Amino acid sequence: MKLLSRKNRDLLSERECDDISRRITELTEQLADVRTNFDFVTDERAIDALIYEENALLCKIESLNREARERGIRIEPFNQR
Repeated sequence: MKLLSRKNRDLLSERECDDISRRITELTEQLADVRTNFDFVTDERAIDALIYEENALLCKIESLNREARERGIRIEPFNQR
């Protein structure tokens, strides 16, 4: 995930911006893995667990995106497949 621009540059360190971007990237990769697993499970409980995990990851990604916006960091939009 690439950092596009920053407002309030004096309030944020490069490390903070990179950390938020890295965390979003990691969560996005985990989400892709979870979505891939839907193709391989048929058990109802396993499907429910994947749905729960998918929703949790989406909430974490949205929370980090909100934090980035509040801190004036603009990042590439998350691509939901």
